[in-house]
Amino acid sequence: MRASWLWGLMLAAGCSCEERPATGAPPPTGASMPAAPSAASTDAAPLLAAATWVQRRLTPQLADLQARIEYGPTTGPLEVRLELPPNAQVTRGRTYFVLDASPEPRVHVEAIVVTSEALPVKDLVLVVTGGGRSLKEPYRFGRR
Repeated sequence: MRASWLWGLMLAAGCSCEERPATGAPPPTGASMPAAPSAASTDAAPLLAAATWVQRRLTPQLADLQARIEYGPTTGPLEVRLELPPNAQVTRGRTYFVLDASPEPRVHVEAIVVTSEALPVKDLVLVVTGGGRSLKEPYRFGRR
């Protein structure tokens, strides 16, 4: 749906313009617009709206987080996994789970607690994959 909406905006913006050669001659006859993507090609892939982190508490040894995933509609399941920085471990929550297909938009919130001996210097990455698309959202442990 998002791709169709974006395509419609692009077409609306392009409809007010005519492509003409630099000489000012009229456009060639028989010129056509590229075909819009078919509904089958745009509906087959999930539309990932957003994946974000909500930091609830951060200390040098602990990050209490929520992974928030807004998705849908989807025709197939979405796989969600965490890529952990070195020497970090998940003490609460899952490092891998699957979200079922949904005909309507949904929000999933997963509580995650990550512990380490010191504040990690590499990112924790939330990876959402489905329908041939991937989305990666890093959490930087307070770094910019």
